Amino acid sequence: MAISRILHINSHEHSSSSHLQVAINYILKDEKTMNGLLTGSVNCIKEEAYENMKATKKLFGKTDKRQGYHLIISFEENECDENTAMKVIQEFVNEYLESDYEAVYAVHNNTIHIHGHIIWNSVRFTDGYKYHYKKGDWERDIQSRVDRICEKYGLNKLEVQKDKEEIKNNKEWDQLKDGPFVWNEQIKKDIDANIIRAYDFESFIVGLENQGYQIKYGKYLAIKPPEMKKFRRLKTLGEGYSEEEIKVRITKEDLKSYRRSEIIGAPRINSFKSGKIRKRKLTGLQKEYFKMMYQLGKIKKRPYSQAWKYKRDVKRFEYLQRQYLYLSHYDINKAEEIPKVQSEIRNKIGVLNKAKDVITEEMEKHFEVFNAVDVIENEKNAYMFYKTGDETFRKSAKVVEAAKQVLKENNISFKEAKKLKEHYEKLMNENKSQIKKLRLEISTGYRILKEIKEKELQREYVENKGRDIDKKQVKRR
Repeated sequence: MAISRILHINSHEHSSSSHLQVAINYILKDEKTMNGLLTGSVNCIKEEAYENMKATKKLFGKTDKRQGYHLIISFEENECDENTAMKVIQEFVNEYLESDYEAVYAVHNNTIHIHGHIIWNSVRFTDGYKYHYKKGDWERDIQSRVDRICEKYGLNKLEVQKDKEEIKNNKEWDQLKDGPFVWNEQIKKDIDANIIRAYDFESFIVGLENQGYQIKYGKYLAIKPPEMKKFRRLKTLGEGYSEEEIKVRITKEDLKSYRRSEIIGAPRINSFKSGKIRKRKLTGLQKEYFKMMYQLGKIKKRPYSQAWKYKRDVKRFEYLQRQYLYLSHYDINKAEEIPKVQSEIRNKIGVLNKAKDVITEEMEKHFEVFNAVDVIENEKNAYMFYKTGDETFRKSAKVVEAAKQVLKENNISFKEAKKLKEHYEKLMNENKSQIKKLRLEISTGYRILKEIKEKELQREYVENKGRDIDKKQVKRR
């Protein structure tokens, strides 16, 4: 049995699409997805999904408001393995999203309950319309579709429970027994850190769970950190920590606001000789988010050359060149021919995506062998030192020996296994490169159509304005 939950990803007041990027990065984490084997995408390059989705939003002028949607499909404990879960997720994505939306998906097998994540762009890359979720869509289309696919793979359907259990004896826990004054500050720090990371309340809860917190839902939301005996209600932590206040803080707070609150009122040591102020060191959390902001391009080094002045002109030239090559390659003479070409390109992308699925399935079959190759490659120096008598590397040597045993059991040499791994990686990289090229062509085609439409509207506006001027002159006469 699998149950689905659909969440929406809103814009952030400081960076409209930052929540979308955080969500994509979260579901594609290597440690949750067997080093990326349990991940995939449609209509976009997985590694560049955020950039692709952002480009689509810019193309159609819809960069604000709702940024995307996040569907979580959870399976019962021991109901299926990750391969079956991946097939269910892939089939749902191909049926529900492949024709119009850029989407990334992943299966997480690092918890007791295997579950899948699907994130898709709120804007359709085909025509710029936004995804519209109506009341009743979950039961009528989303969950029913999940049930049908689950049945296909021998899994049970969801039986919707309409009876709600009444929560009884939901009393406040004794504050003296579990030492709230000892726990409060640590709980608040963890909540503050997760508010900065989260893109919505659901991801905030996931962040706490990843830190070992237990969550209890009732009239009031309560949490219990590891080693604490009883649950602590959020609303008892003080101002700014109730469920509603946290939801508001998630939409407003980011690293900058966190840094301001840390720095305001902090003591500063002045050097009276030089008149300089000693810089306050970043804390561990601040360093982590400073690094994240740098990687996202929010913090940039100052350019040393003056080339940046011509960046816009260079981009414009490259774009015009792409337009020319698109029209020339597909021998397009009229704007009416573009939609047909776009359809042909989407069909090619569909074929490449199916080919990618086949390559992924083959790589999964050889997962143990490829993993053994990586282990031997990464630990070869340590293994060599151990063979020369350095006992420091005994643990690494054991890992290498185990990897060699895997190759022996599969009746394949290291050289052959490495060659096979490189072959599949080459096929996958070529596939991704072709999809990326075709997606860029689709974007170029729709941009040409958009510019043609804008020029027509501008021409009509000028003509209408000219007629109005002529009418006024006639009236004056």
